[in-house]
Amino acid sequence: MANLRFIIPQRKNIKVYLINFNLQTLMGGIIVDSTTLNTPRLLRMKNSFFTFLVFLISLGAIAQNCEDLTIKSTSHEIIKDLDLELNFINLCVGDPVNFMAESQNNSVDYKWYINDEEKQISPNFSHTFNQSGGYTIKLTDSKEECFAKEVNIRVGFEPIIELTPNTIDACPDIEITLGSENSNDIQFSTKTELETVWQSPPCEDEFSEPKYLPDGLDQSYETSILIECFDEGKKITSVNDINEILINLEHSFMGDLDIYLTAPNGSIVTLFEAAGDNTWFGEATDDDDTQGNSGTGYDYGWSLNPSYSGTMAQGVHDNTTTLTLSQVESASILKPDTYLPVEGFEPFIGSTLNGTWKLTVVDTREDDNGWIFKWGIKFKDELLPSSWTVENTIVSKNFISAPSIISNSDQSLIIKPTVGENKYIYEVKDDYGCPYTKELTVLAFDVKAHFEPSRDKVKHLDAIVDFNNLSIPKTNDIDYYWDFGNGDYSYDDNPQYNFYNIGTQKVQLTLTNKAGCTDTYSQDIVTEEDYLVWIPTAFSPNGDGINDSFKLIMKNTKKENYNLFIYDAWGKIVFESNEIDLGWDGTRKDNGIMAESGNYTYLCQFTTNQNDSQEKIGLFFLME
Repeated sequence: MANLRFIIPQRKNIKVYLINFNLQTLMGGIIVDSTTLNTPRLLRMKNSFFTFLVFLISLGAIAQNCEDLTIKSTSHEIIKDLDLELNFINLCVGDPVNFMAESQNNSVDYKWYINDEEKQISPNFSHTFNQSGGYTIKLTDSKEECFAKEVNIRVGFEPIIELTPNTIDACPDIEITLGSENSNDIQFSTKTELETVWQSPPCEDEFSEPKYLPDGLDQSYETSILIECFDEGKKITSVNDINEILINLEHSFMGDLDIYLTAPNGSIVTLFEAAGDNTWFGEATDDDDTQGNSGTGYDYGWSLNPSYSGTMAQGVHDNTTTLTLSQVESASILKPDTYLPVEGFEPFIGSTLNGTWKLTVVDTREDDNGWIFKWGIKFKDELLPSSWTVENTIVSKNFISAPSIISNSDQSLIIKPTVGENKYIYEVKDDYGCPYTKELTVLAFDVKAHFEPSRDKVKHLDAIVDFNNLSIPKTNDIDYYWDFGNGDYSYDDNPQYNFYNIGTQKVQLTLTNKAGCTDTYSQDIVTEEDYLVWIPTAFSPNGDGINDSFKLIMKNTKKENYNLFIYDAWGKIVFESNEIDLGWDGTRKDNGIMAESGNYTYLCQFTTNQNDSQEKIGLFFLME
């Protein structure tokens, strides 16, 4: 296991002598600099080829346990990178660190801190960083009031990965391209963004939350910022310690406001006194007392070295612009710029930098309102504590290899998905070695067209067929197209159709899902011409030439296999014939005389042209 060892003893009243050997001046002698140990200063000495630290302790110096107080890492496997110059350990969110304190003296009271907050009292220290940002770990011996070198931890920021959409439909075993312009309307996009912050400790420019300034005669409105990033007890010693006071503001009118700044020690400076009459700050919303209808703020500032050489009151005369706004024909607006404050910053001398800074706005007139969207203070750079950045960058973006991936890059993916749910992992790695993933799901399901007709052979006089759709899958996002083979079609799930054309028609069903996958199934439906039989209900064999015989008129039947039987009321056959064109003239078969008038029964047996055997039975009346 590779151990990291950081040793910097530090005590009160200890002088540390830095002996710096520079190869360029070695022949000239040794350069000696005497100072109290300052870690940032040591880190800045980059002009030397090598440096030796020699700690010379005055009489009555120190106990041994301060001299050898060390920090060791016992979790080297999670350390992605170590910057030896700045002593950074780069981690991913969720990574743990494990440190162990060492000393030759067993009576050490170990205390561990993160960003000056006490976390643990023990020789061993463990912590999991679940939030991005910068952290400083410090080990102290509370008995001897000494501490080991600080270890800086940088926890990377998670990128924003967008796959749009993250679930798509595709056809199985068909090659598709994702992420390109020619992808058959299947698109995805990726977007990776990393945040950047300044830490150690954080000392970014602090800005307030938005503050609404409602109309209120002689009312005061306050908004504050809390500054905590400077060294403890650090004070303002010069008016030049404040570079600029910034504000993003909209208000109508300038002549309504007084603006004051109060330092942590209670001293007050007037930044602006009502002036400019009807000139506006920013593109304000005039004559509106609703909080939800804010205007557009402009960036203004106060500085002792402004870009505009005068106060805001003076700027009204030559540093304005005129704009046409929705609620007025035109408005004179003070240009965004930095201006001289009404008072200088002398009252702030002696105030601490850390603490609550308060901005007070006094409304001196009626009938207007506005917004302070944010405000803050920029101090002189030399006052700021040493800072370092947490700024991880993307080093790779691609899909993790999978059997169905044919080609893969950071902007496109060519796949041939198999049947079912296909998972593809898009992985982004940063320079801290942290992997971040997003999942793309490709649903590739077969579509299988199938149907069953209620019958596949019909007569043209009775030719309605119901179709039972048995396709797989049966979902709402499936399109059905029925082609009945004669130009007619349907989009119904389970259509009904009347086949009026005699002959064979191919019925075809085509399925299409939302991914564009298709399947087709077809089946023949035969429509036959139906037979016709006309049977009279009465006849009168009186020789007048009208209905003189009982005869069936038939169409689409065969002459063969024809039989006609006539029965009287007692079931006795009075007539029979196997000739389709021969009818009964009323003469009885048994005696050759004319039958009596009354009801008779017929039985006709025949075969259709489609070789279907048929039989017709019924009554008819013989008239005189």
